[in-house]
Amino acid sequence: MLILNRRDFIKDVAAFGALAATGAASGGSSEVGRPYPGWKPGEMDLHFVYTGCGENMFYRLPDGTAILNDIGEFYRPGNLPEMPLLPSPDRLGGDWVARYIHRIYPEKTIDYAIFSHWHADHVGHATYNYKDTPRASFRYRTTADGRKVNGFLCVAEEFSFRRYFDHQYPARGTYGTQDSSMALLAPWVEEERKKGLVVEPFKVGALNQIALLRDPARYKDVFSIRNICANGVLWDGKDGVHDYAAEHVAVTKDDKVLQNQLSMAFVVQYGKFRYYAGGDVGRKFKTKGGKEVNYEGLVGERVGPVTLCKMNHHGCSDSMDEAFVKAVRAPAYVACMWGPKGQLTPKTLNTVMAYGDPAILPTLMPRSRRAKEAGEKYMKNILVSDVAHVVVKVLPGGDAYRIYLLEAHDESMNVLSVVEKACLPQAT
Repeated sequence: MLILNRRDFIKDVAAFGALAATGAASGGSSEVGRPYPGWKPGEMDLHFVYTGCGENMFYRLPDGTAILNDIGEFYRPGNLPEMPLLPSPDRLGGDWVARYIHRIYPEKTIDYAIFSHWHADHVGHATYNYKDTPRASFRYRTTADGRKVNGFLCVAEEFSFRRYFDHQYPARGTYGTQDSSMALLAPWVEEERKKGLVVEPFKVGALNQIALLRDPARYKDVFSIRNICANGVLWDGKDGVHDYAAEHVAVTKDDKVLQNQLSMAFVVQYGKFRYYAGGDVGRKFKTKGGKEVNYEGLVGERVGPVTLCKMNHHGCSDSMDEAFVKAVRAPAYVACMWGPKGQLTPKTLNTVMAYGDPAILPTLMPRSRRAKEAGEKYMKNILVSDVAHVVVKVLPGGDAYRIYLLEAHDESMNVLSVVEKACLPQAT
């Protein structure tokens, strides 16, 4: 496969963006219009699955190790005009994700379940904890044994897991309210531990605590995962950490730290390809002396340049701070969307455009918004004109990657568009 230089890559992405805006297929690729080709040994597949009610990610690493990273079920009414529940509102988002995984993953056991923080759009929700929210906004199903499930627990009905991480284990409830997601998931974790699930604290700063489990020796020189932050604790870039959340609580005397600020983040590196995922990391903490620090910007400094960046907090205006974007300078950003308002804001888009000419990959970009903002510079870089599953396939060795958009209105997995000759800038 031809590896393009930076200028050719930008030209290719711009052309692909124009095609996406009209709904046309790119480049005449033989893959367009056919089901997604799937994963092969040596490849790394990063799936960002659209359901309309949460952030849903599934990764297949080069040796086949599988990771489920956040499965949400945001509490809201059924179909809203520009926020469709897909493929239909007849099933829960978590059930659609389970069916999606079955189509691309032939096994019944997933190696890792990893959850960035306790919010419904990342884990699911326990309806009984919400007394002031209309019951009509809750979506769940009841199992044969009487349990109410949604989000991740729908997937857990279909798959077993080997290892588990969340951002607070074992000190859940350390800071303020935890949303009903923790109430939903904690009992499952304890029950699965009895069956052999390996549960351990996420060690901030650790290299390869999350590791290849099937053939690590083959990729030991080209693959790694670095733990960046969790629960307000940030790696210092060397051998230590700094607990910004604890310091903030000590200074302010207020333990109600926002869950988003406590999100877990890590960086996956395969060859020259680097991928960042950090839940809803954002905002600031107060430190000794009352000084306020830009926590998201500090996270970006620890992460450094990446090839693909999952946008923090769905690209909302309180995230993707300029200091963070300046540090990561990604040539591609993916935004996991479940709403047309307040997410992937013009402010965010202008910030990422100020530090490069990136491909922007939202799972949802309503056509009405594309038309309304057609004159904005960033719109030519947005590769989705309606709704799609986004898949980034890193090719063997990690020297190049392909960006796929897949049909989300049904379960065909048909390829809508693909960037076939994307280059891979060298991370520094």
